[in-house]
Amino acid sequence: MSENVFRTVDLVSESFTSGQRLLEQRAISTRKTYGQFLTSPPVARYMAGQLGDLPPACSILDPSLGSGVLLCAVIERLMERGAPAQVELHAYEIDPVLFRTAEAILERACRLAAERSVNIVLRLHQEDFVTAALEVLQPSLFSRPTISPRTVDRIIANPPYFKLQSDDPRVTTSRDLIGAHTNIYTLFMALATRQLARDARGVFIIPRSFCSGAYFAPFRDSFADQVEFERLHLFGSRDQNFDEVLQENVILTFKKRDDAQPGREMIAISTSKNGADLDDSQVSDFPSALVVHRRARHLFYRLPVSEEDAVILRAFDTWTGSLHQYGMEVSTGRVVAFRAVEHMMSHQDSDGFPLLWMHHVKSGSVLHPLPRLNKPQWLRASALSASLVVPSANYVLLRRFSAKEEPRRLVAGSFLSAEFPGVAYVGFENHLNYVYRLGGVLSAAETLGLTSLFNSALYDRYFRITNGNTQVNAAELRALPLPPLDIIRRIGEAGLARPSEDIDHLVFSHLSASGHIALGLTPTP
Repeated sequence: MSENVFRTVDLVSESFTSGQRLLEQRAISTRKTYGQFLTSPPVARYMAGQLGDLPPACSILDPSLGSGVLLCAVIERLMERGAPAQVELHAYEIDPVLFRTAEAILERACRLAAERSVNIVLRLHQEDFVTAALEVLQPSLFSRPTISPRTVDRIIANPPYFKLQSDDPRVTTSRDLIGAHTNIYTLFMALATRQLARDARGVFIIPRSFCSGAYFAPFRDSFADQVEFERLHLFGSRDQNFDEVLQENVILTFKKRDDAQPGREMIAISTSKNGADLDDSQVSDFPSALVVHRRARHLFYRLPVSEEDAVILRAFDTWTGSLHQYGMEVSTGRVVAFRAVEHMMSHQDSDGFPLLWMHHVKSGSVLHPLPRLNKPQWLRASALSASLVVPSANYVLLRRFSAKEEPRRLVAGSFLSAEFPGVAYVGFENHLNYVYRLGGVLSAAETLGLTSLFNSALYDRYFRITNGNTQVNAAELRALPLPPLDIIRRIGEAGLARPSEDIDHLVFSHLSASGHIALGLTPTP
């Protein structure tokens, strides 16, 4: 038999194409509801390579089989290695059509492998992995375990991802065992890694969202107790790995944590534009403490890709300031459009208050009204609308969402009450966050200083290193490190005196002069 017979047959591509053909017959909304997006062959082969040297006798788990792409890539790798092996493949798929497709292709793959002395035992389960795993980990009197307690040597997975409702049986059943989970993919990760044997490894392709944010904080803590990262791969393109999915994805390679051994000192981080150019990845090593970082009791996973990124992280890590430390708070706009329709007005009257949307917030400023905005820009003053507005004062407004193509992830504007004379109250729509002083009023210098920081290339780069989302929520703003308050005020005072000065020059000159950032550092998005 030819040495390249498996590649000639190429069951990796066949499993992907067969699965795609099935899924394309379904509405994209249905695929999103069930998180049905298959791994492309280049990515699957890369992930199979990340499993490291496979023992001659080993067990491998794929908890979200799909049409079998990942396990076909594993089998292909076992065959190309050219050494005898005894392998058990455990896999779960809840979709009956995908399951039958994967089963047929994997059986063919096993027959090819047997001709190379790679003997594979398939243990395929047409059921929900989460439910099956939970029945084993905490069986009840009325449940019969469908899998026996076991450990596996390797895990490879592209788990589904969609938000979980708090009353989902998988959430309520697992809460006491592994804590609360808000997305199905972290539930897959938590349960799968519990099956890792000593010295075992795994690789997942997952959304980057778990790296930061309050929703995933408990999971990050528990996950860090179970495994240690070896390598992370980032994709520069948001939408070229999975059709119709605008998520930043990361391939995470990890090893079972062994508390008797010293932890890894370095973590490799690589980047490519998409799955097709994985072979040309740029790889750098960073200290583990720089990537897995704890601040104010919260653990974050940060993903620098250059030495400049590392310099920025080290600088921010020396800053002990925060909004709360400076007596400030951040809240989300109170006006939820569809609930406040009866209070909105398209034209100003003597009793109306300004209503600000994301569109009113430009980089550094707030413009209201906008002549061509096709949205109501005022709120009717009444006892019923009183809860929707805040007193006119100085606020830093930040858009909660940004488009991928925008040059900056953080877009902030200064709302200065002096620029809105005669306005007693103002309403902020729910897609805005606003920063204010608790029990007082931000000074104009503080307002403009914070706005300048948030709009700078420095903060944009820091946010991208620490956060893969285009959404900017209040919890993440509270967690942002800030330089000393007097530096913030000086930046604001300089901005008031020289409003045309470039924001990046303004921010860097003051931070450099005070020794709070490396001289000459010029981060770009």
